[in-house]
Amino acid sequence: MAPAIEAFAQEQGLLIERYRRGKPAWELRFARRRGGEAVIAISYRERTGHVLDVSAVWWVDDPATQTRRLRSEKVGVYDRRAAPAALAQQLDEALTIVDRWTLDDLGPPHGPFKPAPDEPAGSELKHR
Repeated sequence: MAPAIEAFAQEQGLLIERYRRGKPAWELRFARRRGGEAVIAISYRERTGHVLDVSAVWWVDDPATQTRRLRSEKVGVYDRRAAPAALAQQLDEALTIVDRWTLDDLGPPHGPFKPAPDEPAGSELKHR
């Protein structure tokens, strides 16, 4: 499954973060031209081990109010015993979903949050 994820990320110009903050997931991260950042998350279901959840998430932070508006959607479930092409199709679907979201699709502001330290990965993110 790793080669399929890596090929997709490279083709789309997405940054791969493996097991970020110790989570059993890979995140494909990118900045959005509409603002904020987005992630396609591929996460293990701990109980089964062979099943992965594919989700799309987009958020926009407001530093002035220290709030975040967010939208997320579960795209599908991938069984690791299936063909890698099925996973690539779900990743492409997740990217299509994020690309069509607008600011009106974001939820209400949540927070306030403490200001986040600048993360070095943020400067590496490509816009879509």
